[in-house]
Amino acid sequence: MSKKEQIIKKALEILARPESRSGLRFSTLLQKVASETGDNINTCNGSLYNLPNEMPDKVIRPHRGLFLLKENEKFLKDVAEDVVEQKIDSKFKEEDIYEPAKNYLLGNEECTHAVVVGGNIFGKKWGTPDILGVIRANSDAIYKPILELIAIEIKKEGYDPVEALGQAMAYKLFAHRTWLILPDDDHADIERIQGIAITANIGLISFLRKSEGLEFSTLNRPISGRPDLTEVNEMLEKFKKDKKNYYELIKNEKY
Repeated sequence: MSKKEQIIKKALEILARPESRSGLRFSTLLQKVASETGDNINTCNGSLYNLPNEMPDKVIRPHRGLFLLKENEKFLKDVAEDVVEQKIDSKFKEEDIYEPAKNYLLGNEECTHAVVVGGNIFGKKWGTPDILGVIRANSDAIYKPILELIAIEIKKEGYDPVEALGQAMAYKLFAHRTWLILPDDDHADIERIQGIAITANIGLISFLRKSEGLEFSTLNRPISGRPDLTEVNEMLEKFKKDKKNYYELIKNEKY
């Protein structure tokens, strides 16, 4: 069996797994194949990028950047119909995502402390994130690195991609790291947004609404940037007005 055949075999195996029934983005499939075969990611890319054209009876590309086993095409359509039903659920609000998203970030150690903010306490258009987090050393740590501020913007179904990216970009003025959390209801949109987010150093997380709750998936992580110190201090001064959250996040104290 040639190297290409081995790589294709592994890709088909991964796409056949239960967790891949609704398809995998090509970038995710590449990473999984490279990780499990030990092959160079460029080698995997050369073997797999044209798979839907080479094996149309086995693999299809229903959306830009999405690879799916043809036998799972009906399953994907059923999932899409479920999403449409969710969209008309007027009881589901953006605020319902805040706590689960905060817990996901804390659980994955993307921040050490986090609080739900929301509203417009910073007084600027696109100026207040939904969640504010920090990476902060323990009080008994010998080495204490600089406090890192983390801004998280969350959108529910029907969001405006340009507005979402604009808000995340605005937070980079005062935050060391910025995250955008979006619904995974349109693979094509998410794929485009991911490319922009990677270029702009914005972390991207997608979520699916399921009967048992929200399921989050990290698509790309941001690296620490250098915010404007004037903006940082101005933001923290305004954040002091929310004394409870300020003391919990910055001082590690209860107000």
